[in-house]
Amino acid sequence: MARKKTIKLLLINESDNEGERLISVFRNAGRVARAHRASSADDLFKALENEQWDLLIADDKHPEISIEQCLEQLTRIELDLPVIVIRDDRDAASAAMKGGASDVVPSENDPHLIFAAFRELNNLDTRRELITIQGKLGEAEIRSEQLLSQSQDAIAYLADGMLISSNPLFVERFGYSDPDDVDCLPIIDLLASSDHDNFKGLLKAQIASGQGETDFPFTGIKQQGDEFSAAMQLSNAVYDGEDCIQIAIRDKVAASSADAGASVDHDPVTGLFSQGFFNRQLNAFAKQAAAGTSIASLLYIGLDNYPALRVKEGLKITERVIKDIADFIAGQAGDDSYCAHYADDAFCLLLQDTGAEKAQQFARKLCSAMEAHIIEIEGQSLQCTLSIGVMVIDKQNTGDAIEMVNGVFNSCERLRIQADNNGVGNDTALYIPVREKKSLGSAKDDDELDNTIEEYIEDGIFSLLFQPVVSLRGSLGDHYEVLLRVEEEGKVIAADNFLAKLNFSSVNTRLDRWVILEATKQLAGIREQGADVRLFINLTANALQDNTLIPWLSVALKAGNLPPESLIFQFREEDVTDLLKPAASFTKTLNKTGCFMSIANYGHGAEPQKMLSHVDASYIKIASQYTEELQKTNDIEPLKIMVSEAAKSETKAIISRVENASALASLWQIGVDFIQGNYMAAPSEKMDYEFTDMG
Repeated sequence: MARKKTIKLLLINESDNEGERLISVFRNAGRVARAHRASSADDLFKALENEQWDLLIADDKHPEISIEQCLEQLTRIELDLPVIVIRDDRDAASAAMKGGASDVVPSENDPHLIFAAFRELNNLDTRRELITIQGKLGEAEIRSEQLLSQSQDAIAYLADGMLISSNPLFVERFGYSDPDDVDCLPIIDLLASSDHDNFKGLLKAQIASGQGETDFPFTGIKQQGDEFSAAMQLSNAVYDGEDCIQIAIRDKVAASSADAGASVDHDPVTGLFSQGFFNRQLNAFAKQAAAGTSIASLLYIGLDNYPALRVKEGLKITERVIKDIADFIAGQAGDDSYCAHYADDAFCLLLQDTGAEKAQQFARKLCSAMEAHIIEIEGQSLQCTLSIGVMVIDKQNTGDAIEMVNGVFNSCERLRIQADNNGVGNDTALYIPVREKKSLGSAKDDDELDNTIEEYIEDGIFSLLFQPVVSLRGSLGDHYEVLLRVEEEGKVIAADNFLAKLNFSSVNTRLDRWVILEATKQLAGIREQGADVRLFINLTANALQDNTLIPWLSVALKAGNLPPESLIFQFREEDVTDLLKPAASFTKTLNKTGCFMSIANYGHGAEPQKMLSHVDASYIKIASQYTEELQKTNDIEPLKIMVSEAAKSETKAIISRVENASALASLWQIGVDFIQGNYMAAPSEKMDYEFTDMG
């Protein structure tokens, strides 16, 4: 939308009368304009030098100033002023645009003039605002540099794993004397080797998340080789106009209550970590786990019968009980753990490098130790029990800190309910998050789509079926077609519908490779028993474009000790047609390995024989519509023609969807090589069809 303030027009035209007309045109469009007509070249120069204009409108009728002169003048002084030229000659219009005009408008086309003017005014406003913002940003960056140099925190900025800026305290912290010594130094050189993998995963996760902060305890290496323990906080930032990571170094926070001061990171009652600080640490460990660089366990430790204790003993005694239990739990936990007073009656404990079995052992030991522990307060002895929820944080089980704590809290509560002992659990329960199923349609990008496929594979949603492909001409080997079966929540999903949702913007063959691996695994097993079995394996169009697939396939064949001729890779005709050049190249490379190519749904498109002249396929599987028509009308001619044409190319023809004996008799007569359909056998989980020599 155009600005509401007065538009300042500079005019290069025939007369003041034309200027008044243009002002009237703007007024009729709802805008107020003030205009000045340059009477001469000198007047134009002074007007441009002494005042800021919003728009210049010029035509070829000025007695002294040409449009070309005007454009040259603006280019020479590098002035950002949009120019609209009024001109009818097309060739001259092109010359004006090349000279720097923003638009050329035919004369007597005032609506076009107004639209062009408002557009250019909006663009000019945006550019001017950008200049203002850039100026303010520059001032802010200068102030930021000043504050950074005077900061009491050790701070540095990181891009592509390299230090791009650091303040004096950061340089000093790592034992260097000159900031230039750490400039462009890999950050990994400042960390102990034992922290490298965790840091890389954490850095990758922080960059990917683009938000929040991540705390990372580490061992630093000074220039002289001395080691020191500290904590690093990573956050996303912008430095010199580029995205980067800010690193702030501080002393490693003590995990025990004895070292806790009056810090916001600590709970004032128990001296343990506060809920907020613990959540930040938990999020940091979750990011590391998601990157696959670490494992940890989260414990939610709930005090049994807390409401009854508070009513019976009062607030003062209860607070002292909580403090005693806090010290007891901290004493049981290791120095590298994080223990927090999370709620009135609950504590949270984060155990590093701890899996499920070890965490549950610790939790059971803690329950037993607490049951035997006697709390002495004001001459009376008290005993308490705990209920503990346990969750392993690894690559499969991560999430937001609040979500994870809620999960182990719910496990703790269910434990008490199931114990049915007046609110006493005195035991542990393992919490395993139920992963939310993602649909392919909800994936926002390739990474999410690929992750969803990985989840489907892990959950066993995919399986393979095998349908025999029976030879009518005595071909060597027993043949099966591999069919993908997709089952979710007890319902079988049509594989074609599922595959249609795999709309990767780039090439991805994760599912194709899984199908190949699973199929060849079963094939290797059955061939070890002496059976000469060969498989038709259906692949997606992505496989035709993946240059790494065939080299990978060669390795897979060697690993399974499979002869190449035992595998025939099958693609739909429409995919081959759409990707004819990649398909021709893929087939040529595939044939060199000794494997074969097959085209399914052949004859579905126009002139399929022309496609075979480019793609050297060994097999074609003729579209099922032809078989269905044969079984309805007994018309064999269309199939006969296709089989005959395939034979000329030395390509073997497969007829699918054979459902009755009469169709089989007709197909035998026309020289079909293979038949397939429920008449012989339906798809099965096993390759156990009794092949007979039908040739």
